[in-house]
Amino acid sequence: MTRKSALVVGGNGIVGKNLTQYLCETNEWEVFVTSRSGLHYETSAHFIPLALSAANVEEQMGDTLNGITHVFFAAYTERQDPYEQSEANGRLMKNLVLAIQKKATNLQRVLFIQGGKAYGAHLGYYKTPAYESDPRTITPNFYYDQEDFLREESRGRKWSWTSIRPDIVIGVTIGNPMNLANLIAVYANLCKEEGIPMRFPGSQQAYQALVNVTGVKVLAKAMDWAANAGQAVDEIFNVTNGDVFRWSQLWPRFGEYFGVEVAEPQRFSLQEYMPGKKQLWAQMTVKYGLKPYELDRLVQWGFGDFIFNVESDAFQDVNKARRAGFHEMNGDSLGVFLETFRQLKAEKIIP
Repeated sequence: MTRKSALVVGGNGIVGKNLTQYLCETNEWEVFVTSRSGLHYETSAHFIPLALSAANVEEQMGDTLNGITHVFFAAYTERQDPYEQSEANGRLMKNLVLAIQKKATNLQRVLFIQGGKAYGAHLGYYKTPAYESDPRTITPNFYYDQEDFLREESRGRKWSWTSIRPDIVIGVTIGNPMNLANLIAVYANLCKEEGIPMRFPGSQQAYQALVNVTGVKVLAKAMDWAANAGQAVDEIFNVTNGDVFRWSQLWPRFGEYFGVEVAEPQRFSLQEYMPGKKQLWAQMTVKYGLKPYELDRLVQWGFGDFIFNVESDAFQDVNKARRAGFHEMNGDSLGVFLETFRQLKAEKIIP
C-alpha cells in the first residue's frame, strides 16, 4: 500500500502535537510537521520550520510540498481584537493553501480545526446540542473566514476540504493557551502543596451545567478517518468523546486522583489570584524534580475562568460523524482526564 503524505501545520499545539504522534504510530503516513519554532517533543516526523504569516510559504518549504497528499491545519495566532484575529488567522490558511496547491499535484484533502466558537460558545449562551447546520453569528470569526476560503478555492479542483469541530481539547502539550488538563492538574497540585481543599473556582450554576470535551486520541482518529472517507468531502463534523458530564461529577474524582480534599465550590478569579503562585511552583519544580517549566508556560488561568463560569449547558451533537461512519466516540471523559494526568506525571510536568 502506498503511504500517504501528511503535512501537519501547527505542530506544537495541543492538536498538532498529538496528531503528529498518532499518524506516525499508524505507519500508514509519511508525516511532515511544521512550527514557527523547534518542536518541544521528539518525533519520527520530518520537521519543517515555517512562518505562515509570511507570504513566501512556497519558498520556505521548497520541494517538500510536491508530494503532500493531505494537509492537517491546526495553526493559530492570537490577537486581542476579534477583527484582527479573524484577518490574521485567515491569512495563515490562505498563505499555505495558495502555496501548496501550486506544487502538490496529488493533493487530496485539506482538513482544518474549528471548535465551539463556530456556535458562539465564546459569546456565552448558545443553543444545545449544537449541530453542524446551526446558523452563524454576526460576529467576526476566523473559522468562518477559513471555511469560506476553502469552499471557494477548492471549487473545480481535485482536492476537497473537511472541518472537524472538537470542544475543549484534552491532552498533553506545553505552551498552549487553551489547555484545560494542564490547568486542572497544576491547580490541584498547588492546593495539595499548601494543604488546602481543591475548590471548583466557578459558580454553582456552572458546576451543574452539562459539558463535553474532546480527547486528543479520539480527535486524531477522527482526522485520520476524515482524511480518507468519501463521506467527509466538503463536510463539517462535531467530534467529542461522545458523552456529557457535569463538573460536579468529575471534580471529586479529580481530588481522589491527586489525593487532595475537595470542598464546596467558591467562585474566584484564577487570572487574578493564581499568577501569585509562580514562586511556589518554582519551588515545587525543584522539590519534586520536575521539568523546569514556569507556571505561565504551563497554564493560562484566564481560560479556566471562562470555562468554569459557563452557566448554561454547552455541548455538541456528534451523530453526523457517526452516521458518516466514524464510530470511535464511545464516551469516557473522566478516563481521558485521568489518562492525561498520568501522562503529565510520567513526563515530570507535575508531581
